[in-house]
Amino acid sequence: QRIAIARAALRRSPILLLDEPTNGLDRANAQAVFAGLRRLARGRTTLMATHDLFRAKETGTRIGIMREGVLMQEMSTDEVSHADVERIYLDHMH
Repeated sequence: QRIAIARAALRRSPILLLDEPTNGLDRANAQAVFAGLRRLARGRTTLMATHDLFRAKETGTRIGIMREGVLMQEMSTDEVSHADVERIYLDHMH
């Protein structure tokens, strides 16, 4: 995962598309990946699919909850707490 992020940084792409960038990583390595993503994302549009609600809130500026390919709700990370994001996610999944 770190190599893929490094490649994206070298290409200086204005847009980053990430699909579960921490899938299969332990907590320490996942934290390192997100730290790198925060630095890399500055000045870039970043779209990331993840099940890690905590990291999505910490890393992103907007969160969208999708179910079966349909955007159920979108929110600003400044307007919701971690608990709110989890509650909203669970409301849409049941």
